[in-house]
Amino acid sequence: PCVYQLQLLLQVVLILVLPFNLSRTDYRDMCNMNNSNKYVAKDAISTEDNDDDDELESDDEDLEDEEEVDENVGKVIDVAFDARPPCDSDFHGIKRLLQQLFVKYINDELSELSNLIVAQDFVGCVLKQDPGDDSEDSYDDDDDDDNVFAVSTVINISENQHMSCIEKINDLLISKCEENYKAEPSRMATLIRDPSKQIGFLISERFINIPPQVALPSYQSLKSDIETAVRKKRKFDFSHLVLISKTYKAKSAGPLGDELFFSNSEEQLFKEMSEFSFTFSVADQRDSLSDGTWDENGGEFESLRTIMVFDASALGQMIVKLQTELQQNS
Repeated sequence: PCVYQLQLLLQVVLILVLPFNLSRTDYRDMCNMNNSNKYVAKDAISTEDNDDDDELESDDEDLEDEEEVDENVGKVIDVAFDARPPCDSDFHGIKRLLQQLFVKYINDELSELSNLIVAQDFVGCVLKQDPGDDSEDSYDDDDDDDNVFAVSTVINISENQHMSCIEKINDLLISKCEENYKAEPSRMATLIRDPSKQIGFLISERFINIPPQVALPSYQSLKSDIETAVRKKRKFDFSHLVLISKTYKAKSAGPLGDELFFSNSEEQLFKEMSEFSFTFSVADQRDSLSDGTWDENGGEFESLRTIMVFDASALGQMIVKLQTELQQNS
C-alpha cells in the first residue's frame, strides 16, 4: 500500500470567502497548472453531515469559531502531507470528499462506498496532514477523520455489482451517457455490461485549495498498487478506467464563452487521452459551487460533471504527461 510523504511543502494562505464569490482571475489561477508553492485557499465548501447523532452547535460556540477564523485570515502556513492507506478513522473524511463529487446522485450509498474504499486498503491512499514529530495525534485516533485532505483509489465496478453503491454508479454512468453522449448513447452500457471487460472507477478527490502537485505522487503510487494487486491475483487487471471530473463553465455568453474549467486542473490533460467523454449539469443537485458567482463581470458559472473513459493502459501515459506539465511549469 502507498506510504509516502510529499516532498513539496505547500504554503497556504488562509482567507475568508463568504459568500462564495470568486473573481474570474482567481478561478483561472486556481485552475492553472502553473502553480507556485504559495497557494491561496479558496475553499468555502461545506458539506452537510446527515448522521442522526450530529448535534447543533450553540450560538456562543459559533461566535467563538468565527473569531478563531478571523484571527487566521491572511496567515501563511507551511503544510506537509503524508499519504497513508485508508483506515477506519478516515471514514467520515472520505465520505465528505465523495459528497462533493457525487452531490446527491448516490447520497444514500456513500457510506457503503466509503467502507469499500477503507476495506480495500491495499490500493490507494488518503492524504493527511503530517502531525510532526512533536504531535500527540495519531493516524489511528478516532477523531482523525477531519484530517483527510484527499483520497485516491480505484474501485472495480465490474466485480462488485451486487453492492448498492456500485449499482448506483453504473446506473449514473449509463443514464448520463444515454442523455449526453449523442455520438453513441449506448456506448457506456455496452462497455459496462460486457463480461469480457473489467472496469475500474478512478476516484481522485481533494479539497479545492490543494494544488495539482499532489496528484502526481498519488497517481504514481496508485499505479504501483494496482500492479501489485494484479501480481497477487486480485481483480484489478482493468481493461478500462472511468473518471468523473468536477467541471464548470459560464452560464451566459461572455469573454469565457463555452470554455470548460476543471476543478482538478490536471484532469484537463487527461481528457485529451480519453476514448470518449461527455459533460452534464449538476446545478439541480445544489452543488456547493453551483450558486457561486464571478465578481468581474464574468456572469454566473454552472456546476458540471465530465465523465471520461480511458483504456487502462493509458494510466502510465497520463502520469508521464502530468509529470512533464508540472516540470515545465515549475
